Amino acid sequence: MASNLPITARSAPGDDKLKQVERLLECLRMDLTDRTLSPTHRAATLEKLKVFGRDPKGSDPIFTREGIETLCKHGFIANDDDVASAREALRCLANALLVVPKTRQIFVDLGFPEKAAKKFESDSADDEFLLARILLMITYGTTQDLQSLVTEQGLEQSIDNAIERHAKRHSDAKSISPMEDMALIETLKLIFNLSHFVAADKKQKAEAEASEKDLEKTEPPVDAKQGLFVKSIPNLFQLLRLRKLPTFPLQPPVSSIINALLGADLLVSNTLAFPAENETIHMERLVEILDKSIDPKFTKIGAPSGEKWDEAGVPLITLFRNILGVAPEGVKTYLKSKLLPCEEERNQPLGKGTTLAARLLQLSAAAAAANTREHISNLLYELSSKSPEEFIQNIGYGYASGFLLSHNFPIPASALGSDAAASSSAASASRPVNPITGQALDAEPRSSDPFAGMSEEEKEREAERLFVLFERLKKTGVVDIKNPVEQAIDEGRFEEIE
Repeated sequence: MASNLPITARSAPGDDKLKQVERLLECLRMDLTDRTLSPTHRAATLEKLKVFGRDPKGSDPIFTREGIETLCKHGFIANDDDVASAREALRCLANALLVVPKTRQIFVDLGFPEKAAKKFESDSADDEFLLARILLMITYGTTQDLQSLVTEQGLEQSIDNAIERHAKRHSDAKSISPMEDMALIETLKLIFNLSHFVAADKKQKAEAEASEKDLEKTEPPVDAKQGLFVKSIPNLFQLLRLRKLPTFPLQPPVSSIINALLGADLLVSNTLAFPAENETIHMERLVEILDKSIDPKFTKIGAPSGEKWDEAGVPLITLFRNILGVAPEGVKTYLKSKLLPCEEERNQPLGKGTTLAARLLQLSAAAAAANTREHISNLLYELSSKSPEEFIQNIGYGYASGFLLSHNFPIPASALGSDAAASSSAASASRPVNPITGQALDAEPRSSDPFAGMSEEEKEREAERLFVLFERLKKTGVVDIKNPVEQAIDEGRFEEIE
């Protein structure tokens, strides 16, 4: 690399890192006005600066206002005819924004976010990756008006176009390069952040206006996400369907697509999320991802797959809950059939098998699933029409009780009363079930008579032995208990046989 550097950028003997960084930046600043560097020299100088900038120690001049401005001008203004150098400058800039957060506000103050949004129109995967990374960085801790970038600067349309390109590449069955995957993941992160922060900003502004007008605020103002990235929704679902799922699906880019969908207003885009020709097509893929993400052996808490699930599973469960809130009845019915216990599972206590519904129940009560268990219980409750009685009927009181009690939901007497076993839920319409375990009564093991096979003398000896044991226990004073035989005599239920 040193041989490609211009003479003015080469280090002198004894130069430390700081001196070399200053020399490189001075060479780049001079080139902005006199344009004396060849494309090869310019790219090499920027590349050398990029290497130094990875470690902020001794690289302070890069992170000053003058240093950031130099990089911005090389990346967005001066090198329209030198694409390689412009990209190298963007790489330096992206590194600076990442390792030294204060540079993000400098970038905003210099007015370059608008140029980055404009440049996002490029269909190059390299440009998309770098620009998405830079724009992602300024969503944190800056005064940038993100709404303006999205609408006035056309960033929303450029992002929609980028997602459409990715979906087309996948549908054409073309080989996806690593850079295209990296660009997709960065753009998906940007979608999530913009959806979140633009919504939060709109809500804050609307509440402030309402407060100034002395208006009574009951519900939040109109959803700020409405219409944002709506055009990308079918393409995001298409990407989910076309991606080959790894052994554990919840990793980028699949997890990034799910996160991006979390910010989508599915109510506004109802017909896109649930197409009339096959309204469950996208849900089928989501259920498949959920099924593959929860290892059937997860009951053995501590397995690597189990740890991965609890760390990455919350967004997927949250997406299912978002979908339930706006889905047509056909989609809700489909999700109930896949995520709630079916009739066959009631041949044993619920949660004992390896079906997806059984694994969800196991996770809802797993101490090691600290992140996901509450979200799973909420999902199952919402699948039960938010009815405590239906919730108990669907998953059994054993699994439902903790959630209901912790949320102060009243437990209906009808769910546990004497006639509870005879009631029927959607999943057990034809068979009465045990309300505690959810198991069908006709599948429960019959209790055997403990005295079966004993002679009368053996029964008497066993009764005497139990009488003595109870008397000894009573004399210890540890418990106040009445001997069952004594109680039977007092109640007139004991008959002496001649």
